[in-house]
Amino acid sequence: MNFANIKKLFQRNKERKRYLSCEYIQHGFNADYEDIKMCCMNTHEGGGRQVLIPDYYGETIDWDKFFEEKRQMRELNKNGITLDRCKGCFFLKEREWDDDDYISFMVFNHWTRCNCKCNYCFTSENFEEFAKRPNYPIFEQIKELARRNMLRPGGEIGFGGGEPAILDEFEPMVNLLIDYGMDNIRVHSSGIKYSPAMARGIAEGILNVVISVDAGTPETYLKIKNVPTFDKVWENIRKYAEAQTNNKGLARTKFIIIPGVNDTVEELEKWFQLTVDAGVRWIVLDLEGGWYQWHKHEVPDHVYDLLDYGINRAKELGMIRCELYDRANDMNIHRGEFGH
Repeated sequence: MNFANIKKLFQRNKERKRYLSCEYIQHGFNADYEDIKMCCMNTHEGGGRQVLIPDYYGETIDWDKFFEEKRQMRELNKNGITLDRCKGCFFLKEREWDDDDYISFMVFNHWTRCNCKCNYCFTSENFEEFAKRPNYPIFEQIKELARRNMLRPGGEIGFGGGEPAILDEFEPMVNLLIDYGMDNIRVHSSGIKYSPAMARGIAEGILNVVISVDAGTPETYLKIKNVPTFDKVWENIRKYAEAQTNNKGLARTKFIIIPGVNDTVEELEKWFQLTVDAGVRWIVLDLEGGWYQWHKHEVPDHVYDLLDYGINRAKELGMIRCELYDRANDMNIHRGEFGH
């Protein structure tokens, strides 16, 4: 990033605290599989995923330098300058932001290995290559961040990937985050491998797991995931639901609508029934990302209808919440612009 002449900008509106920014610009980072990025958002005009540390493979992080770059980003925002890669992002909001140096929003995406082979995954075109790609170590760097008292609750910690539960550092990482008081940890998982650390976080009311089943029948599941683990996944979902000691809905199931594969009311309804039977009361809906990027302005009516069905059915079933992820949320927000 080029911050030439940025000191001139520092002098303008230096006292202003209310400005357009987001949680990840202020206090976040994304451990991606080749870089440390600012976030994992990529569906908006600017494309997101601003690089903070390029070509990162596990080296010691200079946290002083890291936070200096964060401060420079904040000063740009204070002066009304939005980073090119952030333009159009619905995470941007105008409000009062603090200037402290700490991390409370983290995303871990630094591996591509998985125990299933989802058709919609970016690794699907060459699964074997991505399955062999090594991940870099990050646990010691997060320990150092915690040692500096720069790891603070109040944000969200997210695990994507790849499958988190198969990482060597996953169990100790989750336990570290729990021990240091991070109170909002979200793990996206295939649900194939059971994780004691996740169950601990669920039981303590600070971790939620989102398991993307995407199907209500073994046949459709196999078409999407390419592994015969439908029953095993629902067994683990039930275990996580049983670990809940409150009514927060920390065990969650997800349905990604994939036009031409699972986009029927019958499939979604069967998924709903399995979700309810497993003791899950918080669901997530989304639309397959690659398809949406190509068809954003020509989404068929039945896809909008299916999304509406899911939202309304969740209310009928007394779900705590029906959460819309990026593509579904974007589609829902802009449906009037797209003629629906």
